[in-house]
Amino acid sequence: MSEIYVTETDSDQLEVNAQAVRMANARRRRQEGIQAAVTAFLGFGVVLAVLAIIALIPVKKEIPQIISYQAPAPEKDPPLKMKEITNNAQPKPPGASSSMAKVIAAQASSPLSVPIPESANPDSLFGMEEDFGAGFGTGEGDGDGGGGATFFGSHRRGRNVVFCVDFSGSMESDVETGGTRIAALKKELEKSISSLPASMNVSVIFFSTTGWTIDTKGPDQYSKGWSGVGKVPEVTWYPANQHLKGIVIEAVKNMPAKGGTNWYPPLKMAFSMVPRPNIVYLLSDGEPTDAETVLGEMSEINPEGIPIDTIAFELPGTPAAQLQLIAEETGGKFSMIYEGKRLSGSSAEKFTSSEYD
Repeated sequence: MSEIYVTETDSDQLEVNAQAVRMANARRRRQEGIQAAVTAFLGFGVVLAVLAIIALIPVKKEIPQIISYQAPAPEKDPPLKMKEITNNAQPKPPGASSSMAKVIAAQASSPLSVPIPESANPDSLFGMEEDFGAGFGTGEGDGDGGGGATFFGSHRRGRNVVFCVDFSGSMESDVETGGTRIAALKKELEKSISSLPASMNVSVIFFSTTGWTIDTKGPDQYSKGWSGVGKVPEVTWYPANQHLKGIVIEAVKNMPAKGGTNWYPPLKMAFSMVPRPNIVYLLSDGEPTDAETVLGEMSEINPEGIPIDTIAFELPGTPAAQLQLIAEETGGKFSMIYEGKRLSGSSAEKFTSSEYD
C-alpha cells in the first residue's frame, strides 16, 4: 500500500506573501492616481493655453461705413384753411413733360457724378411760339423743400405761391403774333401750375373790377368778387397734388375775362391768406384806377414786405412803370411781355416811359 504525503502549509509564509501582494497593489494604485492627476493637470493647462491664445489673437471685423443725410426740418406753416371742393371737373392725366425722375440713394460713394438734365417743356404760349416755352426757367432749386415756382420766366423759391392775374375785359385783345392775351395767359398759367411739386400750396386770385377765386360761383364771377371794401374774404390754399392742380387748371381754363382793372383787391386778399404766401406774382395788362392807392398803402397791404414779382402784359407806359415800382418797393422782380417777347432789366425799363401812354 502506497504512502500518501501531505505537505503542511507554512502559515507564516502565506502571510508574508499576502502582505507583499497588498503592498504591490497599493503602490500600483498610488502610481495610477498620480498619473491621472498629472494627466488632468496637463489637460487643464492645455485648455488654459488655448483660451489664452484665442484671447490674445485680435479679432478685426470690417464694419461698413454708413453714409446718411438728413433733410432740413420742413418749414412749419399754420394749418391751411381749406374749403370743401365741390368742383366736378376731372383733372387731365399728366403729359410726358410732367413725369418725374426717380432718385436712387446708395450707401457707398460713387466716383462719378451724373447731372440730372432739365426737361424742356415743348409747349409754348399760344401765338408766341418763337419767344416762349422751353427757354423759361433758371434751374434754381429750393433749399427749404418747397421747390419754387416759375411764371413767365420769373423764378422764385418758396412753399406757398399765389398768382394774381388780370382777367379784365382788355385781356381779350389780340396780340400781334396771333391769338389773344387771355389765351396766352391761361396757357402759361397752366404750365406754371402743372410744374409745381406736390410739397407746395397754390392759389389763383383773378381780378378785374374786383378780386375773386375759383371758389366764386359763376357766371360773371367778377361781379361777385371783393371790391376792396369791408372784410377781406378768405382765400383757399390748394396742395399742389395732381388732382387738385387739375381742378385749379380746369377752373382757369373756364374763367371768363370781363370788367375793369383794380390792383388793391387781389393784393389785399393775397397778403391776408393763412399762411402767408412767400411767392406772389402780379400780372396786369390794364390801367388800374387804384394804382396810386396801392403804391401809397403798400406797407399796410404787405406789412411783412414779401417780394412781389410784377409782369406788365403788353402794357407799355405809365401802368408798366407803376408795376415796376411795386416790384422795386417790395424787393421783387419786374418783367414785361411786349410784342410776344419777354423783357427784363433795362430792356423792359425803357418801355415804362410815359411816351408810350
